[in-house]
Amino acid sequence: MAGNEATTTFFEAVNEGSDAVIDAVRTANDRGHRVATALIEEAQEGQREFVELAKKWIANPLDLLGFYSHLVESTTKAQGRALDVGRHWYGEMAEAQKESRLIVQRVVSANRKAGEASVDLARSVLTRNANGANGAQSTTEGDGRRAITPSRATASDI
Repeated sequence: MAGNEATTTFFEAVNEGSDAVIDAVRTANDRGHRVATALIEEAQEGQREFVELAKKWIANPLDLLGFYSHLVESTTKAQGRALDVGRHWYGEMAEAQKESRLIVQRVVSANRKAGEASVDLARSVLTRNANGANGAQSTTEGDGRRAITPSRATASDI
């Protein structure tokens, strides 16, 4: 891979990793908003039921059996809402787990691409430097020893 291609691949991989992290923050924000909205709606419903219960008691304060019946009904609804909020929360957490796994996979994949591009870029730079150095100095043999060029050979080298 040429130097420009490796550089482009490296920066694209860095962008992919950053995009994955930003997507994670965005989905966590959306999830938090959904949970907060559900909590607010349930609190509002609970407040409305409390006001309705107060209206029924004020309308007939001596009907203790009727008031108790309405109180039990209101409490049962509140418990149901609390269970629904918990169920919603656990559903969101299960979804968060799935999304987190996908985001980690995206980040790891982007980091792997960036690492490969870094290696390719380093190879191309080192190869370019080695080729430039070899053109100015003596050549090397396959085992890394310098070959003696005929113009530099002396009687003591033979």
